[in-house]
Amino acid sequence: MKSGLLSHKKLFEGIISTYKYDGLMKEIVEKVKYGFVSDAVEELAKLMGNKLKISYPNVVKYWQKENFCLIPVPLYWQRKNWRGFNQSEILAKGLAEFLNLKCVNNALTRNIKTKNQVSVKNRQLRQKNIDNAFRVGDIKTIPKKVILIDDVVTSGATMNEAGRILRDSGTDLLWGLSLCGVQK
Repeated sequence: MKSGLLSHKKLFEGIISTYKYDGLMKEIVEKVKYGFVSDAVEELAKLMGNKLKISYPNVVKYWQKENFCLIPVPLYWQRKNWRGFNQSEILAKGLAEFLNLKCVNNALTRNIKTKNQVSVKNRQLRQKNIDNAFRVGDIKTIPKKVILIDDVVTSGATMNEAGRILRDSGTDLLWGLSLCGVQK
């Protein structure tokens, strides 16, 4: 996946990764996730917001005008308890404040404990690993206009599976957004 705006007509209106997942950004993300540094995520949300406003001003204005809602990709409860936080939730909350959008943290839940996607090297196995891992959370109605947010998009399997659940549950317009993406 290239860093930037990509078209996924079947599921997503587009997917934006604000930074490439390499170098310093990769180190920071790994420190957050495996070094339990949640404080850095709020700053990353501001960086992300600034980059979106500069690089994709028309998309941001469209999201604001159309009242899109940010929904983070959830972690399985055991992983969230182990880490102490869900970095995608913190990103979503910070970005929602920065861009003046709504954020709904409980729209999706991860109901299956899956292997960490980083440990699954093959694209097809990643998709199989994440199949049916999500369901609609404790929410009466799924928003019609959603920006699904995750920290990193590599194969796209997690984003696609969570997006599929949202679409199947009534989301009409769906965008994908990540802090980092892997360029292929």
